Amino acid sequence: MRAARNEANFTIRELAALSGLTPETISMMENGVHPPSLKSLRKISVCLSRPVQYLGCFETLPETTFGERLKKARLFHRLTKLEAARRLRVVDPKSITNWESNRSTPAAKYIDMVNLFLNI
Repeated sequence: MRAARNEANFTIRELAALSGLTPETISMMENGVHPPSLKSLRKISVCLSRPVQYLGCFETLPETTFGERLKKARLFHRLTKLEAARRLRVVDPKSITNWESNRSTPAAKYIDMVNLFLNI
């Protein structure tokens, strides 16, 4: 995120003013203290004219478990849990949360749809 901000010739304060976030929040995101939310990434993405996926560095996320793969796919699709649940049309956000945390797995009737979603 810092590299994209520097390439756009913005200070942290300028990016904060454009995005509606605080300078402290942007600083914490850039320093890895506080991971950015998808909502924050969307705001910054518009300001810096960069894709959300680029700013989020999602390619570095682990994908050893089903939950990790699902979260990575959801973020690559730039979807919140609610938006992912709506796209899947058969689950609610709580199901997405449980799947991403590996507390449960999709029922057999959802597997094909979820596998399509995982195709990123």
